[in-house]
Amino acid sequence: IDLEWKPFTIKVKRGNKILLQRIGKNGDYWHEGEWYFFEEIKPIAIKSNKALLKCKGNKLNIFIEVNLNEKFLGITWRSDSEPFKCIIDTWEIQEGSHWYGQGQLPYQAFPLDKYPLRDYPSEMKPFLANNIQVPFWLSDKGIGILINNYNLFSVYYSNRHLTIEAVNFKDFNYYIILGKNIKDVYGSFINKVGKPERTPAKEILTKPIFSTWVRYKKDVDEEKVKELAKEIRRYDFPCSVIQIDDRWELNYGDLKFDFSKFPNPKDMVSELHEIGYLVTLWVHPFINFESRNYRYAKEHEYLVLDPEEEKPATIKWWNGEGGLIDVSNPEAINWYDKQLQELKKTYGFDGFKFDAGDGGFFPLKRFNDKLFKIGRTKGKITPNQYTDLWVKYVAEHHPYLAELRVGYLAQRYGLVAREGDKNSRWGLNNGLHAVVTQALTLSLTGYPYIMPDMIGGNEYEHKCTKELFIRWTEAVCLMPIVEYSLTPWSFDEETTLIAKRYSLLHMALSEEYIKLANKAMKSGEPILYPLVLKYPDDTTCATINDEYLIGDILVAPILKERSYEREIYLPKGSWIDFWSQKEIKGPTFITAYAPLDHLPLYIESHNSSLVSMMRKIKLEIFKSEE
Repeated sequence: IDLEWKPFTIKVKRGNKILLQRIGKNGDYWHEGEWYFFEEIKPIAIKSNKALLKCKGNKLNIFIEVNLNEKFLGITWRSDSEPFKCIIDTWEIQEGSHWYGQGQLPYQAFPLDKYPLRDYPSEMKPFLANNIQVPFWLSDKGIGILINNYNLFSVYYSNRHLTIEAVNFKDFNYYIILGKNIKDVYGSFINKVGKPERTPAKEILTKPIFSTWVRYKKDVDEEKVKELAKEIRRYDFPCSVIQIDDRWELNYGDLKFDFSKFPNPKDMVSELHEIGYLVTLWVHPFINFESRNYRYAKEHEYLVLDPEEEKPATIKWWNGEGGLIDVSNPEAINWYDKQLQELKKTYGFDGFKFDAGDGGFFPLKRFNDKLFKIGRTKGKITPNQYTDLWVKYVAEHHPYLAELRVGYLAQRYGLVAREGDKNSRWGLNNGLHAVVTQALTLSLTGYPYIMPDMIGGNEYEHKCTKELFIRWTEAVCLMPIVEYSLTPWSFDEETTLIAKRYSLLHMALSEEYIKLANKAMKSGEPILYPLVLKYPDDTTCATINDEYLIGDILVAPILKERSYEREIYLPKGSWIDFWSQKEIKGPTFITAYAPLDHLPLYIESHNSSLVSMMRKIKLEIFKSEE
């Protein structure tokens, strides 16, 4: 580690090669709308692994601590007077390196340097946990950056540069993680934030979930739920859970059934149980103004307060306006949870789909340049803290059967991580390809129990075509948890047959998924492995964004419209083609033929028991392929 002044620079080196360096393009720090260089930097304490520097600046005395502890280089900025309005650190990785990490993006690039981000923005936008956002970035050359706190900050990356912009604080700290390679960095990261403490219910690891959402949207009712269940049974289609999505409440936040739509919820749940399905219900942390619960929650101070006014903050969300449950208030959580437990006890529900919890819905007001005021809570929490407390609540009160689509530093809770809603289209712009790249990103940020939302997308703007539905099914059928809403039989007999075969393939590998889930809990390793993590010394793997590994199975889905062949990279080793049973030596690029019903799959030959199992699966499930 080298430190230099004027400009203040931190260099992280391996031998003589600079892996990462802090660069000051326009100055050392930003204050009151301008860049400044430090007038004086005075070492207070210099040791072999630690440097404490007193930096004299314009109107500020700043302490910077650089502390090397094994594989973690701690960076701390601290003001001895007024809070910083903003500090900006820009880090540059070595040429030829790639950034990964963070979370869901509008354009789900993998690696991140492929993201088409404009130049440094003029307006600071806080890094908020909308869907799953993790304050962790790592490179394929063995460097990571972890912001292991809940302070407000923003981040930008462009090519080799990653800029951290932190506001509203007297001290701000984060870590540079040092490792031999990306796998080493990931291991240090997951040990720091925590390995998952549990595994998902075995039922959802082995059979798909069916949701009411895409098929019925808000027009769902009791008869339609039963109709869906009967259709699944009629087609003898694998299913673990029937999930009743929005809208079953009369008013959002009531947590009571609209009996005009669901006259006999208890009988409905009993009927679904008799068929053999578990049943879950969609819930959220909002209470709309018209809800029967709003006045009670307001009077008992169970809602997040406005940043300035003595009243609950008005939260605008996709289903109206209302209040937000204060998850830092134990009394509020107990009141909210009592109502969920009542739904389980009264009607027999097995679990819940927990929606929202995003830091982006937490009240936040800009009031001066880069400064913000945030909503007030019992626990005096920040927006991203809200997200993790929501996850913590679910983990502690509903550990058996629950899913979420948010998370920040919540890896240790080990819950099912659902990708955000996808559009029914191809591509990285929240389409089919983004389903795969987001799964790769979740795997690199410590969330192993991935559920890639609903097959075929949500049909918000466009209808899902037969081809898109089949390729979507193939792309996700071997991911840890699979979910349908659009039904295969709504297309035709061929689609139904293809979807059923790939669902049966997942079922046939049930023991493999349970084993991999247990391994993820013990080691922190992902279930769905990006090639760059599995083969860190293979530079070709660094940019592979359309393949993944499940155990010793390499999955290479077709992600482009009207494509019936694709180039596939097979890393080192010996691979058995699932369809032809031919052995192929890697590393090598091959071209695979993939008609509409073919998902290119390759099994590592050293796993002889898996090779035999997959051969048997092909003969039994894909009979007509012979």
